[in-house]
Amino acid sequence: MRGLRFTAWSVFCLDLVILAQFGWWLLTSTDPLGRNIMAGVTRLLASGLLGIGIALAVSSWLRSRAGLWLSLTLALIPLCWVLGAIVQSVWQ
Repeated sequence: MRGLRFTAWSVFCLDLVILAQFGWWLLTSTDPLGRNIMAGVTRLLASGLLGIGIALAVSSWLRSRAGLWLSLTLALIPLCWVLGAIVQSVWQ
């Protein structure tokens, strides 16, 4: 149970790093179209991470194995999305 909790929180923290990088890109970007698109993606990611964070905190507090697995699975989606984009950019 401890390992599952540690893994879920670690993946969630990696998602927060991705969110911070998106935010930094928004602050430093000068392209207006790219800013609008990235602002929407950042809002979508932030709202999703807020829900995942709440579910993760409640699951950790209640020691719910099913809740931790659900939070881990949902937290892996943005991470896989970004890793897929990185691999795709390498092959282009």
